[in-house]
Amino acid sequence: MFEITTDYFAAQTPLKQALEQVPGIKRVYLSDELADVKEDRQITPSIHLMYYGDNLPESKNAGYLMQLTQTWIVVLVVRKQDTNAGEHLTNIIRAMAGKVLNGTGPWLRVNTPAKPQFTKGHAYYPLAFTCQMRLKGAL
Repeated sequence: MFEITTDYFAAQTPLKQALEQVPGIKRVYLSDELADVKEDRQITPSIHLMYYGDNLPESKNAGYLMQLTQTWIVVLVVRKQDTNAGEHLTNIIRAMAGKVLNGTGPWLRVNTPAKPQFTKGHAYYPLAFTCQMRLKGAL
């Protein structure tokens, strides 16, 4: 099980590296970059990677040694006329589901808390992945 030592978002880097290997994807945006992305200038097909939150077990061990499950959202963004969205989604799932990435994982695909969204020019397809991690609290 991956242990969080100094950076609570340590999973972000290996996730981004894995998603950058997905065939046909031109850019992987991190959540802190999304505020600067204007839809009409967005490079596509692209992926948006965002931390969604975590779950803690309901047990008395959630004090010193916490076992938590982090959820990360991966959103495929394509132009509406892109006919390869299904292929891109399959490649993203293959790049993530069940993988161990730089000590994090295995990454499990879970129900996505959001539905696909469509604008005039783009389609947004979300996927969610979770990983169990451990964090030591105060002694």
